[in-house]
Amino acid sequence: MRVPVQIISFSCFLFSVTFVHGQVTCKLEVTEPEVIRTIPMGKTDFKAGEMVVIICSAKNQLFNKQETFTCTDNGKWDYKPTCKESRCEAPINQHVYLPKYYFSGDLKLGEKRSYSCESGYRKLAEVVTCTRDGWAPKPLCAEMMCNPPKIPNAEIVGQQRAIYRINSKIQYKCRPGFEPEEPVEITCDPQGQWTGIQQCSDGTCQEQELKNIKIIFGYPSIALPYTPGHILVFRCTDDNMRFYGQRAIECLPDGRWNYPYPQCGGKVQCSQPTKNLQFVTLADEKTEYSNFEILQYTCKKPYDQNPRGVLMCQNGKWNGTFDCKSTTCPPPPYLQHGDYSINSAKDEVITAVSYTCQSYYVLTKQQDIYKCVDGKWETPPKCLRPCEIDDIVEKYNLQLPKEKVYIRHAEKYRLNCRDGWNTGSDFKPYVDVSCSNGNLQIDKSCN
Repeated sequence: MRVPVQIISFSCFLFSVTFVHGQVTCKLEVTEPEVIRTIPMGKTDFKAGEMVVIICSAKNQLFNKQETFTCTDNGKWDYKPTCKESRCEAPINQHVYLPKYYFSGDLKLGEKRSYSCESGYRKLAEVVTCTRDGWAPKPLCAEMMCNPPKIPNAEIVGQQRAIYRINSKIQYKCRPGFEPEEPVEITCDPQGQWTGIQQCSDGTCQEQELKNIKIIFGYPSIALPYTPGHILVFRCTDDNMRFYGQRAIECLPDGRWNYPYPQCGGKVQCSQPTKNLQFVTLADEKTEYSNFEILQYTCKKPYDQNPRGVLMCQNGKWNGTFDCKSTTCPPPPYLQHGDYSINSAKDEVITAVSYTCQSYYVLTKQQDIYKCVDGKWETPPKCLRPCEIDDIVEKYNLQLPKEKVYIRHAEKYRLNCRDGWNTGSDFKPYVDVSCSNGNLQIDKSCN
């Protein structure tokens, strides 16, 4: 009886480790039909550190250019010399969140991807790259861990480890003279932080680091100790710094402050006011004003019922607006991202206006004229923000337009799916997105 035999043909690079006079070398034997030539031509033995250049035939589009391989100190090539196309696979079972979603499409050499990790793991890079060794860096996701907790005036119950995995639980006890007296259990959460910590207190609140800040008042005093009911009031060491936190904090009965110590940093300035600027004359024309700086202004006729006033820059914001008005009407209401045109006036006092928005902004009300009646203006409209088509659409497997695209409020725009993708049950190669006051609405994803 004859047994059919299937003959399979294949080609490959043959390479091995050899020793020439005690020196490690890499051996190269070219057998792939796609190879046009190697540089240096005809050389098969390479010392550690030497390189071979392989030029492949043009039919393999990825290797139109020359490829270089290096002999390493252990007698192996840094990468297997080949003309075959290098590609990466979706990183399954590597704790990547939705790997088939984030790593879809053509995963060719040099391709980059952004990604997220599963709960309890953190990513080691914002973007990973496909290399001949797979996705780099490795690993893509590292397990979240908790370091041993450092709790003042406390001791860990039992043996302490060098590191703790997520959901690990340990107990600690406060030293004699500190509360609470009973053991406290804490847990390592998925963010690598200990939860449930209670500070060991002797009934007083602890002094904390002052960062660009000073204590300007204390009740009953500024000095230690800080007992329950003690109040501290803070101010920045430089008035031009921005203040973060609470101006005043209080020591609670359990030895904790009701708020953390505040901090100061950065530079605080106010830009020149723009609202109703056309109705005033500024005493000091500047583009930037320091924190707590006073701005004096004079109201122009006929809005000089209050002839002059002052504004103060406080923590980066003005403490009010220009208070200018006439005996009949105040200036027309200010419209953010818009402007008005005058429809009527009486004795130079504006009594009716029409509002328009900046390009791509949309008015909330389609009303031709807004009037001042009995000294009060009708409620003005608002300008609704447009939406920009940005790279977030790529997360829905939609093609990003080549040029910037803005959509007005309530308008729709059609985006094509990435090549080979559609909307699933509808089998449509596109998705219609819409805009809602600056928020891009995407109801479907291409699959």
